[in-house]
Order: sequence, then C-alpha cells, then structure tokens
Amino acid sequence: MTAVTSYRTPPSRGGDFSARGSTTGSRPPRGSRTRRRNRAVGILAFLLALAVLGGVGWVVGFSPVLAVERVDVAGSHRLPASAVRDRAAVPLGRPLVRQDLAGIASRVGALPQIESAEVSRRWPHSIRISVVERRPLLGVPQPEGFVLIDVHGVAFESQLTLPRGVLQADVDPSDVSLLAEVGRIVSALPPTLLRRVERLEATSPSAITVVLNNGVRVNWGTGADSALKSDIVLTLLKRKPTRIDVSSPHNPAIR
Repeated sequence: MTAVTSYRTPPSRGGDFSARGSTTGSRPPRGSRTRRRNRAVGILAFLLALAVLGGVGWVVGFSPVLAVERVDVAGSHRLPASAVRDRAAVPLGRPLVRQDLAGIASRVGALPQIESAEVSRRWPHSIRISVVERRPLLGVPQPEGFVLIDVHGVAFESQLTLPRGVLQADVDPSDVSLLAEVGRIVSALPPTLLRRVERLEATSPSAITVVLNNGVRVNWGTGADSALKSDIVLTLLKRKPTRIDVSSPHNPAIR
C-alpha cells in the first residue's frame, strides 16, 4: 500500500493583513461616498437655480421681451388722451418692471384738468393710466371768457362761454377757500332750486349771495345748513319776495 501525503501551504498571516489593509485604503466606506455624491448634487442644483434666477431676472428687468409697447388712458373725456400720454412721458421700450409708476402718476396729476391719477402695469407690454378729471361747477367771468372752477375751488381751465350746467360765480378766481365754500352751496342745492339760480356772488365765506333768475336775491351766509336753507327758500318764494335772508336759517326774513 502506497501512502499519499498531501501538503497545503498555510496562508501567510502577514500577507493577509497587507491585502486587507490595501483594500481598505483604496475603497472608502459606502456612507462617505454617498455624502460626497449628495454634496455634489446639492452644489449643482444650487448653481442651476442661480442660473435660472439670473436668466429670469434678465428677461424681466433688462430684455425687450417684457418691455412697454403701449400706453392706455382711461377716464379722460374733456382732456384728449394724447395730452395725458404726452405729459406721462412713459419711456417705450423700457421693461415694465423698471417703469417709475409714481413718477408717471405725478406728472399726469400735475395737469390742471386732472384731479387724480393712478398708474399700473398691464403685462406683458402695457402701462395703464386711469385719471379722474376735474368737473366744472362754477365759472368766474374774465375779459376773455370764463375760468372754470371745480368743487374744491380749483381753477383749471378757461373757456369762451359758460358750459351747460355750470353756474356763474362773481368771485376772485384766486381765492380757493372762498370758491370752495361757494361750491359747497351749489353742491347742496336741490334740482328744483338749482335750475332757478342765475349766479352767485361772494366777498367772504360768510357773505355769499344766491341770485335767482327772477331777480330775487338770497342772502345765504355760509355754506352751513344749505339743505335746510334750500327748503326755506323754496317755501318763502311762494310769497313773491324780492329779497330773502336765510343766513340764520332758524330766523329767516323776506322783503
């Protein structure tokens, strides 16, 4: 019988440690690789967001894509819309977001015929100007015609003739507070009395006279209690007076 002897060289303990050490040094732990990958993705996403925001900012604020091409005017009746546009001086071709809305409103509001103005953006290419015009209430006689006055006593326009529905007021056209007091009276008159008024005269806020178209002169006093004074005048007119005094409405007088 033949004996067979096998021999297997045992692995070197030192070589095994060397191989393990080499593997550990060349391949980082899985958690470290994941963190690096996430950090890189985050940086890339941040840079991409910056690029997108920068592009949007350029399109909105500097490119002609959203630039003003048209100016619309609303509320202008007595004053031509072209006059409002000329005074507004909106720079066409400038992006909407860079338009000075307050400056535009201020320029338009400086027009004598304009009581107030609002300016807004209308995307993608328009500026809208909404105005409230002054409404003539009184006309002060002048050598060249009449100066038109609004309810606040502001003179804003001259015309050769007195427009329909506007009352003549013999008042200093530069006295804004006195004209405002006269306007206060006119605004309070009921239609039944208003259509009988020919003109108003005033030398001070407490000395206002309403002259009717039949020649009757009404000493109105101030604009206070004008509704009550109107009712009293309509009642006293039935007595065919030539003069009425309602400056003290609780103690009226006729002559």
